[in-house]
Amino acid sequence: MRDEDAYKLRFRHFAEFYRQVKGEEYPLDYEQQATIHPLPECGLLFLGLNSAWQIEHHHRARAGVHTGALARALIQLDRVARDDLRIAVWHHPVTSAEPDHLDDAGFLPQLAVAGFRVALHGHVHRAENQLYRYDMSPGGRRREIVSAGTFGAPARQWVPGYPLQYNLLLFSGGTMTVETRCREELNGAWRHDARWLEGTGRDPLPRYQIQLQ
Repeated sequence: MRDEDAYKLRFRHFAEFYRQVKGEEYPLDYEQQATIHPLPECGLLFLGLNSAWQIEHHHRARAGVHTGALARALIQLDRVARDDLRIAVWHHPVTSAEPDHLDDAGFLPQLAVAGFRVALHGHVHRAENQLYRYDMSPGGRRREIVSAGTFGAPARQWVPGYPLQYNLLLFSGGTMTVETRCREELNGAWRHDARWLEGTGRDPLPRYQIQLQ
C-alpha cells in the first residue's frame, strides 16, 4: 500500500531543478507532466514528456508516456499554428535490447499526426538515429528519433565501446544538422566524433543532416 500524494513527491527534486532552470513550477500530477515550450523567435516548439512517471526503486524498467498528459498537451497544441518545427523530448528509448524501454509506443502516431518532425531521447548512453514513418509515401509524415550519448555519467555507467558524448543541433532553413562530440579519456578533451557513415569507401563524419521539409 502507498500514499498516492506522497508517492508523487519522488519527482520533487527534479521539480526543483526545473524551477531553477525554467523559472516555472513543474507539476507533480502525472496528468500534467507534458510541458510545452515554444520558442517562436527560433521557429521551434518543444514538448517535454515524462517517460519515468511509473518508475521507482521497485520498478526500475517501467517506462512509458502518460496518455492523459499527452492528450492534454495535444489539445493545447491544436490551438497553436504549425509553422514552427515541433520537437518532442522524453528520456527512455522506444526500442532497446534492455528491458527499460517504453512499454507502449502507441503515442508515436499521435505525435506524427500532430506535426512533430523530430524526437529526442537519452538513457541508452550512445548516439543513435531511428526513423519512424507514419505515411509510407516519399514525402509522408515521418519522425527522426535522435538519441545522444551520456554527457556526465560516472565511469561505472559508461557503455563499453562508447565514449562520453553529446549532440549539438544546428538549424538552417529546412535542415537540422546533428553534430556529435565525444570524450574518450576520463579527464580528456571534447572533440568531433566521426562515427556517421556516408557511403562505401567514404570516411565517416562527425555529423549528419535531417531534411525537415
